[in-house]
Amino acid sequence: MKKILNIFFYVIMAISVIVAIYFFLEMKNEGRVSYLLIWTYILFALAIGLTLVFAVFNAASNPQSLKKMALNIGFLVVVFGVSYILASSAQTPVTAALPDGPPSEMTMKFTDMGLKVTYFLFVLTVLVALLGPVISAIRNR
Repeated sequence: MKKILNIFFYVIMAISVIVAIYFFLEMKNEGRVSYLLIWTYILFALAIGLTLVFAVFNAASNPQSLKKMALNIGFLVVVFGVSYILASSAQTPVTAALPDGPPSEMTMKFTDMGLKVTYFLFVLTVLVALLGPVISAIRNR
């Protein structure tokens, strides 16, 4: 299994290098960006798919992990829910002056929600990174 994963990794890396080289060699061609974006979308979909597959395999092999997974999903649902409730759908001066017209209220609401989720998770990550070693040191005393 490890050999198959290594081969898969090297194939993905080789394709990424080829796409990157093509991107930089074809600077005069406007279409080069589309290949890079398509490859990025493929990698993103692959990452999501593999994450879900490995989560299911982990849950099947370790039923205790289901409780932890449910807590994590519940935490994310709460974070997204609170962010959605706190999000504003108001137009800003920049969005109101866009040449194609301002975005819809729903677009503004989801954009604000995404920003609030990002800010909250960033602050949480920094706190965990800073406080983790301190808590670990206190426990190991």
